[in-house]
Amino acid sequence: MVPAPNRRDFLKLGSLAAAAVLAGGKPAPASATGASLTAALGAQPLTAKPLPAKLAKTTGISQTTHEEHYKLYQGYIKKTNEIMEKLKTVDLASANQSYSDLRALKVELSFALGGVKNHELYFEAMGGAGGPAPGKLAERIARDFGSHEKWSAEFKACGLAARGWAWLAWDRDLGRLMNYVGDAQNTYPVWNSSIVLPMDVYEHAYYLDFKTNQGAYIDAFLANVDWGAATGCADEAGALR
Repeated sequence: MVPAPNRRDFLKLGSLAAAAVLAGGKPAPASATGASLTAALGAQPLTAKPLPAKLAKTTGISQTTHEEHYKLYQGYIKKTNEIMEKLKTVDLASANQSYSDLRALKVELSFALGGVKNHELYFEAMGGAGGPAPGKLAERIARDFGSHEKWSAEFKACGLAARGWAWLAWDRDLGRLMNYVGDAQNTYPVWNSSIVLPMDVYEHAYYLDFKTNQGAYIDAFLANVDWGAATGCADEAGALR
C-alpha cells in the first residue's frame, strides 16, 4: 500500500484549488508532487495517516472528539479509493453535463479527496500553545489584518459564518493572507491559494465537547493552534519570502 501523500505534498498541490480541479476547472501548474499524487491514486489505494500524538495535549477539545473525528477522515480515505476504482472502468463516451457516471464520480471525488486533504491539515494544525503566531508569520498577519487580535476576530467570525470550514490561506494572486469560508469539502475553493491554517466547523468537530456552542469551540481551537505547523504551511506556500 502506498501511504497517503504527506502534508507538504498537499500544499504543493495548491490545497484548496487542488480539490476543485478534480471537479473540473483550470488546472494548477504541473509539479513533481502533483504527478506523484496522480500516480498514487491511479496505482494503489491511499492509506490513512495516524492521528497525530500531539493532539493528546489539546485542552477543551477532547481525545474522544479527535478519535471520533478521525473515523470520519478514514471514511474519506475509503470513499476516495472506491471512486478511483470505479473511474478505472467508467465509460468516457457517455460523459454528459446533465448526468453521466463520469460527472458524478468526478464531482464526488472532489468531495471525498477534499475531505482527506482538509482533515490531514486540520489534525496537524492543533496540539500547540495557541496565542499569536511567531516570527515572520506574525509579521504577515499584522501586515494583512492589522494585528493578531484583528485577524483572530475575523477568523472566528468566518468560522461562525461558514457551514463547514474556515481557512487562513495565502493567496498568491493577491499576495496576502486571507480568511476564507467554505460550506463543504469541495465548495468555495479559491484558485491559486494554499491553506495556512484550517478550522473544521462542522458540528462533528465540536458537538461532543461543546454541544451547540460553536463559538466556545472556536476559542478552544485557537487556544490549541500549532503555529509551528502553520508557519511550515506558510513557508511552503511562499508567504514568508
